Amino acid sequence: MELIVFPPTYGEPAGSPFATKALAMLELSGLNYTVRYLSNPTKMPKGKLPVLQVGDRLIADSEQIQEHLETEHGCDFDKGLTDQQKAHSRAVIRMVEEHLYFIVYSSRWMEEDHWQVTKAANFGEIPALMRGLITRIVRKGAVAQCKGQGMGRHSKAERLARFEKDIWALSTLLGDQPYLFGKTPTAADITTVAALRFTCAFTHKNDLTDCIMSYANLVDYMDRGKSDMFPT
Repeated sequence: MELIVFPPTYGEPAGSPFATKALAMLELSGLNYTVRYLSNPTKMPKGKLPVLQVGDRLIADSEQIQEHLETEHGCDFDKGLTDQQKAHSRAVIRMVEEHLYFIVYSSRWMEEDHWQVTKAANFGEIPALMRGLITRIVRKGAVAQCKGQGMGRHSKAERLARFEKDIWALSTLLGDQPYLFGKTPTAADITTVAALRFTCAFTHKNDLTDCIMSYANLVDYMDRGKSDMFPT
């Protein structure tokens, strides 16, 4: 199996929280795999990464990769959870991936000072003569996606207010436990740690990072998750 992901960015294992999530799942699975870094995913099945290649088959999207690992290899990323906890876990994952993530995405691509950092981190290797045109096209598409999804239609202050409520919810759910459902990381932790670390790794000071770092239990949670789940 070969996992195709964006190159490492901001010191994290891959250039998106979804790619890092897939890396963590493969690491926890104990299966043999290799990693290939790809900056331009336009030729991938859904035009996005991560993608898991198994022989001639390309499995796109982190959720489909998880399903493959569970159905084809017997992995159980929610081992020991009750049905109620599994339902709770799914709700947490949806909040992180469909709400919190788009706040971070909108911040990095729409706010001008953050865009300059994003551009340097993701497009710095493109030849200077082509860089301006390519980055304008890609940014235009990203902004359209933010507005189409809805988060990009809110003001910076409105997005921050929503983000603060999500982070409060995660801190409250975690409490003084090592992980969201006890001592062992599950699918919700893989998703959440990857997303929180990706947010805090951004090299430009910002309110989103400050919000996360204000919760001591989330700071410890991110460090613990990296040690227990991420590839070394």
